[in-house]
Amino acid sequence: MKKFSTLVIMMLFSLFFTSCKKYESTIAICDKKLFVEIYKNKFIDVAYDYLTDSSNFRIYIGKFDYEHGYYRYNCQNDSVEISETFEGEIINIRKYSLVDLRK
Repeated sequence: MKKFSTLVIMMLFSLFFTSCKKYESTIAICDKKLFVEIYKNKFIDVAYDYLTDSSNFRIYIGKFDYEHGYYRYNCQNDSVEISETFEGEIINIRKYSLVDLRK
């Protein structure tokens, strides 16, 4: 019973903090062909990035705190490269083909 109540409390806590996202801004990238939508958590200093073209796709990129990290978007022809930076160091690089995203 104790494990169950702990699990319920953890689920409610997680649900509470993930549902507290509030729209903050949209940034145009890749010659205004793509957009990064940024949502911010109301209670903790965490932002969530989504990449979209506003009609065909919208993908979750990830979350970061403003104090320690961010995402950098680099457009190259028909692809976008996303670098995840934490405390000044690139820790992950992903590359997406715009053709594949729009399928």
